[in-house]
Amino acid sequence: MDKKYAICLDVGGTSIKSAIVDSNGILYDETYKLININTNGPKDYIIDMFTSIIREHIDYLTSRALAPVGVGIGMCGPLDYDKGICLIPPNLHKFNALYGVNVKSALQSSTGIKDILFENDAATFLRGEVWIGAAKFFCNVIGITIGTGLGSAFYSNGKIVVNGKGVPPDGWIGGLPYKDGIVEDYIARRWILSKYAELSKNKETIDVVDIAKRAYEGDEVSIAIFHEMGTKLGEVIAPFVDAFQAECIVFGGQISKSFDLFEGALKKSLVNIECLKTLTKAQYPDKSALYGAAKLIFSKYK
Repeated sequence: MDKKYAICLDVGGTSIKSAIVDSNGILYDETYKLININTNGPKDYIIDMFTSIIREHIDYLTSRALAPVGVGIGMCGPLDYDKGICLIPPNLHKFNALYGVNVKSALQSSTGIKDILFENDAATFLRGEVWIGAAKFFCNVIGITIGTGLGSAFYSNGKIVVNGKGVPPDGWIGGLPYKDGIVEDYIARRWILSKYAELSKNKETIDVVDIAKRAYEGDEVSIAIFHEMGTKLGEVIAPFVDAFQAECIVFGGQISKSFDLFEGALKKSLVNIECLKTLTKAQYPDKSALYGAAKLIFSKYK
């Protein structure tokens, strides 16, 4: 098969990563971009940002007498991913102006590219790690991203699956009821920050990266918080890991960069699940979703 090229976007709550990836799994480092975006901006501003990013990559390929076969976009939801319609409600405080907008159609018109595919960002992360990352030798894999929220995706025998045995609705563990809220209320950034404020009695402005640094330096409160998070995460995901017969769980997201701080507690909660062979952080934590967005496009060319 002739080498093909995809333009890939990983759209987050405050920034957009993008790059060109070829069908051999090579990401062209000189095309990698990280651009901050005001996700509370007006519709035209956001669409223009997407468009300018895509056009810049088109120009790169055109200058080399090449052309993309499509654009893959991993984006936080909710969206109608097949149609490319944004359904993110106003209370989430991001992309408010895109609610009800057919982003796919708008980008097709502004870029001239027909094949533009959207997928949940946790799914593109997992797709990338299965394709060329830490999970590439396993058939049943769960991907978990920990950052502002808790994302998850399930992969079995070549496909992302969103229903079936051991798979929660839409593959999202973080949205399941838990205590007096949902799972991600207790296993993500806001819980870590509130727990640290409670236990340390410290009112200074601090973020998770600072708490992780203190944990590595031996701060007992910080260590205990990551240990508790790992224990709770293990308890929550254990029934799904067992029912799905997952062989591998791969972790991404900013907080997973401190994986070794909660790995031990997590393993203890999952120790009796025989099917599980490995827990691992992502091989490409900052680029997995871009590889996955590319694979989403290339999957059309088997």
